[in-house]
Amino acid sequence: MSKVVRKQVKCIKCGEESEQLIVYSVNYLLGTKEDNDRLMQHKQKCPKCGYEAPDISKEEIKNTNN
Repeated sequence: MSKVVRKQVKCIKCGEESEQLIVYSVNYLLGTKEDNDRLMQHKQKCPKCGYEAPDISKEEIKNTNN
């Protein structure tokens, strides 16, 4: 079973609260591979400042190890 919920979160950049989709887990045995891949790549976006990250309530850490 996939675990996806809508929850109020506060943007780390501007402090605006908004309802966002939070994806905790995805079950690839249910749904299409494309739909599940989209859920795994889902990013939240602040409606006020436009900050986009997997979780806008936390600072996104950039991976510099390529």
